Amino acid sequence: MLLGMKVSRRHFVSTMLAAPALAQQSEQQLNVYFGDLHNHGNVGYAQGSLRRAFENARNHLDFFAYTPHAWWNDIGHYEGNVEHKWINGFAVTKARWPEVLKLVREFDAPGKFATLAGYEWHSTNSGDYHVIFPTLDAELYTPGEVKQLQAFAKRNGCIMIPHHPAVRQGRRGANIALRDPAVSPVLEMYSEWGNAEHDRAPYPYLRHTEPGRWTKNTLQYYLAQGHRLGVIASTDDHLGYPGGYGEGLAVVLAPSLTREEIHRALLDRRTYAVTGDRIVVDFRVNGRIMGRELPYARSRNLSVKVAGWDQIDRVEILKNNRVVHRNFPMDRTTTASSWGGTLLLRFEYGWGPWPALGITRVCDWDFQMAIDKGSIQAVQPCFTPGPLEEDRRDQILERTSSSLRVRSFTALRQQVEDRSQKAVVLKMNGGPDSKITVTLKKPIEHSVTMTLRELAESSEVVYTGDFPKESGLLNRLVFQEHSETSFTYSDEGDGSQTDWYYVRVVQANGQLAWSSPIWVEKRA
Repeated sequence: MLLGMKVSRRHFVSTMLAAPALAQQSEQQLNVYFGDLHNHGNVGYAQGSLRRAFENARNHLDFFAYTPHAWWNDIGHYEGNVEHKWINGFAVTKARWPEVLKLVREFDAPGKFATLAGYEWHSTNSGDYHVIFPTLDAELYTPGEVKQLQAFAKRNGCIMIPHHPAVRQGRRGANIALRDPAVSPVLEMYSEWGNAEHDRAPYPYLRHTEPGRWTKNTLQYYLAQGHRLGVIASTDDHLGYPGGYGEGLAVVLAPSLTREEIHRALLDRRTYAVTGDRIVVDFRVNGRIMGRELPYARSRNLSVKVAGWDQIDRVEILKNNRVVHRNFPMDRTTTASSWGGTLLLRFEYGWGPWPALGITRVCDWDFQMAIDKGSIQAVQPCFTPGPLEEDRRDQILERTSSSLRVRSFTALRQQVEDRSQKAVVLKMNGGPDSKITVTLKKPIEHSVTMTLRELAESSEVVYTGDFPKESGLLNRLVFQEHSETSFTYSDEGDGSQTDWYYVRVVQANGQLAWSSPIWVEKRA
């Protein structure tokens, strides 16, 4: 739990993560929830203890499914007998499955933190799926064929989510021809593998042993072939750290934070994907939200609202996989009135010795951020998975309207893209003369104070000693007109084909978001 936190968990989640409610045509209120539906630990063949995974997830996510490796139906014999790594891991999952379900029950707290049961099923020829259950009556079923798994999913109301799709078919990439839309309504298009939107998109497949992205197994290719898929992201993390920053998060639009409503949102394609920053996206066509299928209408009114956690470089509307409109919030000019909106301030920490120096220490951080003549409206944690440390936790210990205390740790090892920095982002109100003070207790006692006027002009480095000691960075201030946008776009269709639309958000810091598509049927 969050030791020493002065506010309740529900208050922490709502003020930290919640966004303006979205409304369907039925006027049902839908909230935005962020989670991880695909990650691994030492139940299976990855690393990191089971309880630590649940604790880390509860510290900074809204919902979570622990998905241990369970079976590989057509596993072969490979160099160095490496297949035994998987086979032995499957035996661990089978033996500890009751323990997994026990912790799913223990950590589930409807309205505060929702847990779901699930596991992963591999297949060389059919592709990999993680199976998500609607209830806690979850059987570890490991059949020899994907059709059997789909029949099981239908009987039990499960969702089967294909992941790392851009791997080539026949090498554990998705075999989309075998997909059953009734049980696989969404695609995990982004994870620590990379980005499967299309074969030239940012974040290519670089890790593992597969040679990059196969065009015919990317989201845009699937959409062009007529597949109707919602999108999510999740980490596929193997260090027992759900929701690791930059590895992908699933976002659902649901009326409440419960297992049942998260599951229902996935089935209904009320979902979208983000890489790391918890970008809020509201996308509609003729008043209908993402994931919907609309009857033919010649005129289409598209509305987009986005709230990011950094400067937004651009927001793009795509029609049939081609960009038809771009909006550029980062190009807007700030004025004196800009100080009246919300402000974003990101403190990154963790620059330090790289492995070539032979210095492999873990650096412990304990710091407070406080604002004078201003207030903190929300906080986004950006905690990366590495390094794997069983006894350490990244935690927001205390949060008030004017201050924040964080305990964390960093090291340049076991990191995606060698990114050792972690961060917290404050969403604040304040004026040019408001002051931000960062007070370090660890790794040294040190304090830095800057006015927001100074931070609007330049970032500031926080050193903890001479080279190669660790350091941090107060990023340059972000004004609301650069991090939020709202616009409409009008389009028409002649009805000769079904059209699909989706939104792509690109922040200046490289973080991305994608909405699920909305389809407009061809003329009857």
